[in-house]
Amino acid sequence: MARDDTQWDDDVCQYSSRESDDSPLLYRHDRSRLVREKADRRWPVTIIAKFSLFSTAMILFCVFMYIPVYNRANDQMPKVAVVGWSIHTNRDTKIYVQPNNVTTIHEPIYICPKKNREKLFLLIVVCSSTTNFERRVAIRETWGNSTNFVESAKIFHAVHEKYKNYNYSYDLYAEMNYTDRRRRGVEPEERVRVTEGVGNNTKDFELKDEVGLDKTDSAVVDKATEALEDKYSVNQEELQRTVIATKNIHRKRDLTSFNRILPELAKALSVTMTTDDKMLPEFDMNKEIGGQENEVDYNYDYDTNIMKIPPRGEENFDLENVIAKIKENYPKSDVNFKVVFLLGLPANDNSSEVQDKIDEEVDKYGDIIQEGFIDSYNNLTLKSIMMLKWVTNNCGDSVRYILKTDDDMYINVPNLMTNLQNRSNIHDQTKEKEYLLIGDLICGARPVLDTSNKWYSPRYMYSGRIYPRYLSGTGYVLSTPTAHALYQAALRTHYFHLEDIFITGMCSLRATPRITPRDEPGFSYNGGGGACAVHSKLTAHRVTPYRMKRVAMLLRDLGYVDRCERLRLTQVRKDRLRPKKPTKKLPKIALGLI
Repeated sequence: MARDDTQWDDDVCQYSSRESDDSPLLYRHDRSRLVREKADRRWPVTIIAKFSLFSTAMILFCVFMYIPVYNRANDQMPKVAVVGWSIHTNRDTKIYVQPNNVTTIHEPIYICPKKNREKLFLLIVVCSSTTNFERRVAIRETWGNSTNFVESAKIFHAVHEKYKNYNYSYDLYAEMNYTDRRRRGVEPEERVRVTEGVGNNTKDFELKDEVGLDKTDSAVVDKATEALEDKYSVNQEELQRTVIATKNIHRKRDLTSFNRILPELAKALSVTMTTDDKMLPEFDMNKEIGGQENEVDYNYDYDTNIMKIPPRGEENFDLENVIAKIKENYPKSDVNFKVVFLLGLPANDNSSEVQDKIDEEVDKYGDIIQEGFIDSYNNLTLKSIMMLKWVTNNCGDSVRYILKTDDDMYINVPNLMTNLQNRSNIHDQTKEKEYLLIGDLICGARPVLDTSNKWYSPRYMYSGRIYPRYLSGTGYVLSTPTAHALYQAALRTHYFHLEDIFITGMCSLRATPRITPRDEPGFSYNGGGGACAVHSKLTAHRVTPYRMKRVAMLLRDLGYVDRCERLRLTQVRKDRLRPKKPTKKLPKIALGLI
């Protein structure tokens, strides 16, 4: 029995051992203890979380309370506004453009062909200030003149044809300063050699006769060039006489065009007008002048003693039919571009006097588009939109390309025409609409917050940190579909006073389809450089009227253009031989990968 009891006691002890977790009392006790330990360990984390949540809530509360206070204070702070475009000015572009109304005061006729089959290749629109009369005259006499274009284009293409097989294996131009070459007497000999040819090279002789250059021309041009390069070494009166003499040489009257047009005019008139024997009305001179019985005005010119009597033909005389008959057989001209000037209304100071001069200019030249807005720097955007409006409403698809430029630019028209013709030949193979927009591309520009700066842009005009990619407003080329698309986009975009950023940047992003401005190395908004720099580029900036005439004269000299081409090709060779610098890899932060 004892053995059994002991065994039972051991079983009881084992069952009731305090070390065992099977006891209900001990289980409840240890469980509460574990919960307390876990709670003791969690309370710092809980406090930190609650504090963080409270802090976040307070920060958001302060931010929400600060924003309206900041906006009210910001509105009350004085701001330097753009002249004419304050913070309260309505910037809805449609209000100022008036797309459904005619806003043109003066406009030229016969600029855009009425028939699309007679498409104008290039229309150059020069945005000019109302008072820049001298600059407009200089453009008409130099790069905008058709005669100057024909002469300079012949020389330009002839020189390019001469060096088209150059393989960049040797220098075409010695490394010597041009002034030093002239002082040592090298340049005049070289000029004669280029003009008259070397050895048995008769091609230069033929070219000389074609462009109308002779030894007298070269001598006068040399004298004018020397005077122009060192204008302080000669008398101004002598310089003026030299320039005038050079102009007279290059402006010899050519009557070949009259010889070609007169036979065609006679044929057209013979077809259109009636063949009546009595072409002039019968009249009695004594009756008309002395008796004054029949007071019919025959427009008698007393200064020349000539009575102008109109011929008697059909009453419904069709002038357009005569012009069409002439154009059928008249040879096409090589000049396939036209120049117009875009102006606004003059400012308040002497506005009537300036407007009278503009009216006289319109009657004399007939190449001015004047729109009804105040012509100022901060309205340049409005001027460019008016250009798009006029082209859209008046030209349609009768113009292939439009060049927008300023009146202080020199345009190398032969080089530009060649560039665009190459582009058009390539694009015509695709048979799609051409959305071209090229110029001097500017990337990464930031708004200028300096109120004294010319390109100051307040936050209420543009709130972004970086401008979109845009082309310099000094000169850019766009195709006709691009002009239509940019015009429609401009009407949907709030006005911004910097026109190049607005037209080629903002509107190109909002256009349908989206238009991408592209860089063309020939365009440059930097000033400086001589005639050779103009020869190698498409545009030159900050050119005064005096320098504009000088450059035009030099680019009509075969020897000078030949030298410029050799200098350009030699520079291209140096650029090709120069070792290229390895491109630096941008960090991941700059690439936006982090």
